[in-house]
Amino acid sequence: MQWSDIQQNWRAMIPAIQGRWPDVAEEDLIALSGDRDEVIATVAGATGETPAEIGRQMEEWRQGPMPADAYADPTHDEAAARDSERYLPDGEDVYSGDDRFGDDDVADRPMGRRD
Repeated sequence: MQWSDIQQNWRAMIPAIQGRWPDVAEEDLIALSGDRDEVIATVAGATGETPAEIGRQMEEWRQGPMPADAYADPTHDEAAARDSERYLPDGEDVYSGDDRFGDDDVADRPMGRRD
């Protein structure tokens, strides 16, 4: 993750920050804007570790994937839809072939009937 992604999705990042550093109070994180230096200072204050050590830990954490809460945020829906296109074979209609999922024409069938 880039720090700009973290800052842009700050509210959705709070559960992940608390999962990694559970001593940090949620209200303290909510009060932040997601600025790297303020996040490091807040986490260091809550954990008693030095800002340099928290900065190192943040860099390790940042190398991981974007937390699901942040990626699932509605602001990412368009990007997620675009990303899903790469899994379709060339020329396939995104709306075709959904019969694999067992929901084709469900609304047209009587309740309980499976053809």
